Amino acid sequence: MKNMNLTLASIQLTAADLSAFAARRASAQELYSPTAPRPPIAELGWRDRWWLNHTAAQQVALHYWFFDSPAAARTAADEGRARLSTRAVPISASRSGERSYYQPAPNAEHGLGDRVWQGGANFLFVRHTVVVLVAQVGGEVPVETTRCIARKIFEKIEQAVS
Repeated sequence: MKNMNLTLASIQLTAADLSAFAARRASAQELYSPTAPRPPIAELGWRDRWWLNHTAAQQVALHYWFFDSPAAARTAADEGRARLSTRAVPISASRSGERSYYQPAPNAEHGLGDRVWQGGANFLFVRHTVVVLVAQVGGEVPVETTRCIARKIFEKIEQAVS
């Protein structure tokens, strides 16, 4: 059963939400599913790009994807995470190959629920029927900042479904 309160408008961060970071929205656009063109296909995908601290050198991109079920959201995040970054991580010296840049977050200190992947200062998580990616652009935004921004989105999702 869908929660009608869980909409992009209900969880999308605003300048007021990001005021501690002196944020300005630089762009916004609709997105395809992280698994496109394969299923599960997102009902809606959206990205907002923000400049932090009055500079284009500190950017974050906030991606929101909505799915028709929690299972579809989990599948899309898990299968799509390899497509969300051009970076890859070597498996090991003894085994050949690479794996997705986004790996399960090492601990629960992030406060983003059970399905969380991390790549550097970037966080990918699933909550209810939503997949969220908070990605810093250019390597200038610290992990503490992206984690804080991800938590703000997580909290908005929790408020929308309660």
